[in-house]
Amino acid sequence: MAVTFCDRWLVGDAVPQPAEGLYHYPHRELGIRVFMPARDIVARAFPSRPGALPRCPLAREAAASYARSLWGPSATGTAWRPTSGKFDPARQAVEALLSHAFWQRNEVIGSLVHIAQPQRESATTADLAVRFPDGGLGLLAIWSGPDERTNFQAPWAELGAAVASCADSRIRIERAGLVWVAADGVVKLEARPADDALGAWVDALDLDRWASGRAAEVQRAGT
Repeated sequence: MAVTFCDRWLVGDAVPQPAEGLYHYPHRELGIRVFMPARDIVARAFPSRPGALPRCPLAREAAASYARSLWGPSATGTAWRPTSGKFDPARQAVEALLSHAFWQRNEVIGSLVHIAQPQRESATTADLAVRFPDGGLGLLAIWSGPDERTNFQAPWAELGAAVASCADSRIRIERAGLVWVAADGVVKLEARPADDALGAWVDALDLDRWASGRAAEVQRAGT
């Protein structure tokens, strides 16, 4: 099972961070298997234009630390703050993110949820898993921007990979959300039905499969 609950906290089996761009996925019976990030499939299917803003790792790290300080098995009850100097380059964005109202409206049930799809041999990470006031579950991803050079299908497709992994584990995700964090401190939350994100992931898989098939045909024709 790729995803499960532990003390109401959503956890995944994949190793916390990709190693050299790949996830090392600990399979209970087969041992360690290496899966490619879903973002690589998505980037091929929905490429952004040159110069698109990269995702801000400091904002993602800050959100994870803040969430874990207030929710889950390791909660301290005292809100984490970015005191380290390493957050200085993105401090305005980080402070705006941590003061956003969605933290008060929803319960965080997972922070950096690393999950895999064994049949696709791919893995991904949802920045936050939340329980909404109506009890529904959602997955959120933190992105830099919004930036007109970013292919806006890409973040939804990457979220869709996480939605699909949860569905494989019979965990129903009802909503997917993007938290756009700009360097000037503007934070925008955009939410959609999870099925929209799942559809974008399926489209990415289809496009990637088609492109791979075309590349193979070209290679055969040239030999």
